[in-house]
Amino acid sequence: MNASGDKTGSGNQLSWYMVGQAAWFSSIGLQFVLFPILVANVLNETGTRLGIAQVSLSAPALVFMLLGGATADRGDPRTILFRIHLFAALPPLALASALNVDLLSFELLVAYGVCMGTATAFAMPARDATLTRVAGSNVQKAVTLALAVQQTTQLAGMSLAIFASKVGMPILFTIQSLVILAGGIAARQLPKKTADVVSQPSRLQAMKDGLNYVLKSDVLAPVVAAMFAVGVFYVGAILVLFPLIVRDFYPGDDAFELGVANIFFWGATIISTLFLLRFGHVARRGRGVMISLFLGVLVVFGYTFEPPYWMFCLLAFAWGLGAGCVMVLGRTIVQSEADEAFRGRALSIFQLGFAGGAPLGSLIMGVLADAIGPHSTMWFSVVGMTLVLAWLMLKSRLWTLHAHDVH
Repeated sequence: MNASGDKTGSGNQLSWYMVGQAAWFSSIGLQFVLFPILVANVLNETGTRLGIAQVSLSAPALVFMLLGGATADRGDPRTILFRIHLFAALPPLALASALNVDLLSFELLVAYGVCMGTATAFAMPARDATLTRVAGSNVQKAVTLALAVQQTTQLAGMSLAIFASKVGMPILFTIQSLVILAGGIAARQLPKKTADVVSQPSRLQAMKDGLNYVLKSDVLAPVVAAMFAVGVFYVGAILVLFPLIVRDFYPGDDAFELGVANIFFWGATIISTLFLLRFGHVARRGRGVMISLFLGVLVVFGYTFEPPYWMFCLLAFAWGLGAGCVMVLGRTIVQSEADEAFRGRALSIFQLGFAGGAPLGSLIMGVLADAIGPHSTMWFSVVGMTLVLAWLMLKSRLWTLHAHDVH
């Protein structure tokens, strides 16, 4: 039963949801390019230190994502999102101020990463739990539309970041803060969750119940395992190896070149997401996830040959096509399979697949890149994801999963 009555699924509520989605992820897109540039280029840190800095953005998910999911299931997501947006507007302002007075340091960037990572750990489950309540009857279409908005606005943020050398980073971080504040205003327009009259367990017990619920599911558990592998073998490569390769192998404007490569990747995710939005219902969602992950293996294998920059971007485009399918189909499986009482927690655990695996992947990638070079480090992703796909094929039913199997 919907917590918001007849209003759930109205076009106005879904529109406000998308405004908040756009504000959050456009700021994330800006951060995605500027943050590693500050570490690798402005401070000229090593691969290991870049990995540590990226861990500061993703590690809070390991600590707070389950708590964020339990909080979303127990509380009012509208209020949670509003407060998180207010909090998340502060770190970019701190960075802008530090850059203006030439006080940027590695420690400050790590503090920024911890703050933004913590905000994300609470914002994502609250946002995901709200989507189903405003989506109406077609959950896959709403999920796909939300991802399309996410990817498009994230791409817009990355596009703005490539002009950092002309506009100035302090101005861009100030813009990031204002955009996040605008998203908080949009969150206040979402429907308020009706109070649950049933007594609820403690947050700790709610987290345990959610984790047990996912682990016992023969559909959700393999999807979460696959997403954790994505975090380790794919997200780590994008966060750490991409900036290092651009800095060390492609001379020029690093912010511009890294921004363009990311635009190729995320632009491709938009194309595949819009294709799924137009194509509609996908019956073999699990099979689509596995094929898309294998496409990623082929792309990463191509990076081991130290391609020229134009090929680097084309490979990123191919990788993004598969990534868009993984994000849409994987999230749709979780949205459709999870019971409403556990949906926020199930989606937070799903998000841990990306955000939770990324710290481990980032650390490994950074250390290996310093030892054997970023291109050779790509072999870690090739071998690792191949083994994961073999396990999923042999030990799970994702390949044969049909949409009629979920409810």
